[in-house]
Amino acid sequence: MTQIQTDAFRNGQVGSEPMIIAENVEKWYDNNFHVLRGVSLTVQKGEVVVVMGPSGSGKSTFIRTFNALESYQKGRIVIDGIHLSTDLKNIDTIRREVGMVFQQFNLFPHLTVQQNVMLAPIWVRRWTKARAEEKALQLLERVGILEQAKKFPGQLSGGQQQRVAIARALAMEPRIMLFDEPTSALDPEMVREVLDVMRTLASSGMTMVCVTHEVGFAREVADRVVLMADGLLIEEATPEEFFNNPKEERSQKFLSQIL
Repeated sequence: MTQIQTDAFRNGQVGSEPMIIAENVEKWYDNNFHVLRGVSLTVQKGEVVVVMGPSGSGKSTFIRTFNALESYQKGRIVIDGIHLSTDLKNIDTIRREVGMVFQQFNLFPHLTVQQNVMLAPIWVRRWTKARAEEKALQLLERVGILEQAKKFPGQLSGGQQQRVAIARALAMEPRIMLFDEPTSALDPEMVREVLDVMRTLASSGMTMVCVTHEVGFAREVADRVVLMADGLLIEEATPEEFFNNPKEERSQKFLSQIL
């Protein structure tokens, strides 16, 4: 356990139950591009971790290993007490507990907003249609777009579509939420509405790992900020320490480019 995590426990910010344990994770593409170079990270229950870094640093690849969207060749990953292996049943179990929101919304254009949110609980959780409908409406209200329930994705703004994507991920009642640059494809005026939903979700106690360059969100919501570069975890610190007094030269260089 790092000193940062110990301090967080003393302050009552996060629980003592690890939800994600990644130890010395290594990954190669085509046996020649070493994209992850022994990356280790532990995320506690209820903790919000923001992962930052330059393009090509491996940050998106890293969080995608948490639900087997990306494989890894060496190391160990444990998700909510379950060791992530290549066994398909093992992977399915983990994916039921881990929701993910991507840069692109990936909504089904021929289904209404409500139907998009209902789909996974019906097919994966085996919920009744009535239960899925009720849950979908609750979640659409939670993300602030209940009035859009009967519309199709093409009738919504980008920010609204991303909020549907968040509701869809929450419909599976995950214990962990992963966000892979969820605002990078949005126009600037739409970013805030998505970040507001993420702030509300964080305040509810959801365990979250977010790849983002949104500094304001990281300062306000994160328990820890992690910097990755060249496939390595360079630095991890509280937001105050990371943004005001970064220890590593690589962190200082990165911040000089985005602040």
